[in-house]
Amino acid sequence: MPMEGLPDGTLTFLFTDLEGSTRAWEGSPGMMRQAMARHDQIIAEAVDRHHGVDVHSGRAGDSTLTVFRRATDAAACALAIQLAFARERWPADGALKVRAALHTGEAELRENQYYGQPLNRCARLLATGHGGQTLLTQATEELLVDDLPSRAGLKDLGFHRLKDLARPEHTFELIDLDRPQQFPRIRSMRRELTNLPIPLTSFVGREADLAQLRDALPELRLLTLTGPGGAGKTRLAAKLGWEFVTYYPDGVWLVELGTLTDQRLVAKAVADVLELREQPGRPLSLTLREQLAERRLLLLLDNCEHVAGATAELITDLLQSCEHLQVLATSREPLRIAGEAVRRVPSLGADEALQLFAVRARLQDPAFEISDENIDSVARICKRLDGLPLAIELAAARVAMMPVTEILAHLEERFGLLTGGDRAASTRLQTLRAAIDWSYDLLAANEQSLFRRVCAFAGRFSLEAVERVCAGDDLRRSAVLDALGGLVEKSMVVAEEARYRCLETLREYGRERLFETRERDGVEAALTRYIVDLAEGRSSGRLAEWLDRLESWHDDVMATMEWTLDHDSELGARLAAALPLYFQLRGHASDPRNFAEALLRRLKSDSLRWPGIVHIAGMFAYVLGDLEMARRRLGEAVTAARVSGDSPTEARALETIGLVEVAAGDVAAAETALQAALRLAVAHGDRESEAAIVHQLGLLSSRRADYGRARALFERSIEIRRALGRADEASMPLTFLAAVALLDADLETSRRAIMESLHIGRMLRDRRAAWSMQVLACIVAIDGQTDVALRIAGAAASIHDAAGSRPLGVWNQTIDMLLQPARESLGEDRATAAWDAGKHLGMIEAFDLALEAGARPVVVAR
Repeated sequence: MPMEGLPDGTLTFLFTDLEGSTRAWEGSPGMMRQAMARHDQIIAEAVDRHHGVDVHSGRAGDSTLTVFRRATDAAACALAIQLAFARERWPADGALKVRAALHTGEAELRENQYYGQPLNRCARLLATGHGGQTLLTQATEELLVDDLPSRAGLKDLGFHRLKDLARPEHTFELIDLDRPQQFPRIRSMRRELTNLPIPLTSFVGREADLAQLRDALPELRLLTLTGPGGAGKTRLAAKLGWEFVTYYPDGVWLVELGTLTDQRLVAKAVADVLELREQPGRPLSLTLREQLAERRLLLLLDNCEHVAGATAELITDLLQSCEHLQVLATSREPLRIAGEAVRRVPSLGADEALQLFAVRARLQDPAFEISDENIDSVARICKRLDGLPLAIELAAARVAMMPVTEILAHLEERFGLLTGGDRAASTRLQTLRAAIDWSYDLLAANEQSLFRRVCAFAGRFSLEAVERVCAGDDLRRSAVLDALGGLVEKSMVVAEEARYRCLETLREYGRERLFETRERDGVEAALTRYIVDLAEGRSSGRLAEWLDRLESWHDDVMATMEWTLDHDSELGARLAAALPLYFQLRGHASDPRNFAEALLRRLKSDSLRWPGIVHIAGMFAYVLGDLEMARRRLGEAVTAARVSGDSPTEARALETIGLVEVAAGDVAAAETALQAALRLAVAHGDRESEAAIVHQLGLLSSRRADYGRARALFERSIEIRRALGRADEASMPLTFLAAVALLDADLETSRRAIMESLHIGRMLRDRRAAWSMQVLACIVAIDGQTDVALRIAGAAASIHDAAGSRPLGVWNQTIDMLLQPARESLGEDRATAAWDAGKHLGMIEAFDLALEAGARPVVVAR
């Protein structure tokens, strides 16, 4: 039974603690004893006034736990505590700030203590806050939103991941409207704030290096870590990045440059990681400058040395334009940019090297320990390897198959040959090369073959791909799994969940060996066929899966395109024909255009694939805003398709001509081209093209305000896609059906269509969903969710900017007209704040906000 005065059932829990109290206790223990007495008095008085119950068993250090029957009482108590702490005259060096968190749920009460998930969630939320701030969960917000304490407000902070909790929390801030404050972003572990890989092995040593870098980084615009391959630059930079994930409100983003073969692709690699799309007729560097101008983020550019010129030029441009941007780079040599701080990554110290060897050795032999019997041998191994982490890990991977004395003997022999007995002649680069040579020579024959071949992959790869690409007469497919497992055990290949990769240093080495054995062309041809099969393998109703699969192979898609230009242009044409939808939806526009133009310089004009490639060149010229070249190429495509009898390509080219004419403002010419395309598609039973063309005709009708015909055309497009089993490709006709239904005062149809469109958009991670969000914002505004409506509209505007899409003026005017009542209801300041808050949301955050708002319409009395 609960003790008297300690309630049970559904309660609102209030956790508080002090910011920076540990440091204050260390510096001024006498002052803190006095301050804590006042702290306890303030909280006790506020709790008593607001009908709360102090839970003594929930106290730890300077934290407090209080429970309330009513969420409103809990919120009023938190506001009172914050106000009292702000008004208190603390000692000059001892001003205390309290942070608070509220969560509502049902906890188990046993022996005068509460247990269960609600307390964990509230405590985790508290840990993300700042001194003077009060946070609350959605469960509490839903109870408060219609019953807030006087002069209180709520600020939606979006969805956040809390430490050790699987479900993200929709988080809100409780605001005292009489003294509103601005706080940094809360310290949650939102996965969308970084793309840094989660390390699969422990970080060993370098504590002093890490501490120095940790102190230096916040004060620097550009920090470059230099050193030879295998020195541990990437691992150290990634570790540093993880420590600063919550420091940068807009995240820490890793851009891997090691796989690039062309200096011109550096800006695109950065844009791809930040999910920024090329904008028609504008340099990508300008888009990056604009999008990063107000963001506070850290770019981690890894392996810059082979594209140093382009990297240095881009970094200089961005740092001069984006005052809050910081860059952490790794390179074998400095980038030589004004303002660059260079830190050379040193060899591991003797003790650190021993520690690394032991930790990695235990991955192979759990019983391995450094002992009096082996410490001299291990120390000599580490010294022979110059303290290079990669070389030490390769040596440690051998402990399961030979004692350390034998490992040392092999290395001594290898290095004697390398240096001719003169140890001083061995550079660190030669040291690493010798360590890799030794590790490679110790591989079994089938492991050597497989290692060389997997180095042909530009990025991460799967077992299934290795079996397809790397098996041959000397390596049976059935033997690939064991050989790959051996490479992982020996640290020649890294396993990452269901994928594998080679460290860039080892990959360079393996590609050299592949060239020496004259296997390179055969392996790269097999890899190209594999990528072509992936690209051509789109199944009905599985568009998201296909897009994600190709995205995971993007580095190899790009490398394969390059390979076909020199080796097999017909195979390249097959690849080009399979990829336009991927490039359109995932925002890669210049790549397919450049690839198509390069193919046209290599293909014969009588090739059966010529018309299709000309169309692709014209289509992506249109996407990039080059209307003159688009018209030229599309006209050539229509002519070539008619000559060869390629009706599907003729219909697609005519459809794209219709889009070009719309962009040029000639609606009549657009209608003519689209009707001709539709007749061809229907005559030849090309239902997929028919659905796309009918959608475009619907857009033309909506421009003429012929909403009845537009609705009929959009519905026909949707029905065709559903009949083909491709409902997941119907997001855009659903969006514009919702728009015309809204203008036609059919709110039910509009809501149903837009929610289906948004679900598809989130599944596909499709940036075109910005149009859907704008329509939903108008619906939500009509529902009465005015603040949320403008946040969604702000997010949509940001996604439009990042995607490079430019809605027509009439579209923007319509959206603005429908949102104007929401702006007037909120007032200029609150409307602007809501819009700006939406613009700072990530794409997934924006989707979550929109779907949640659309799922719970509010009935507003008129």
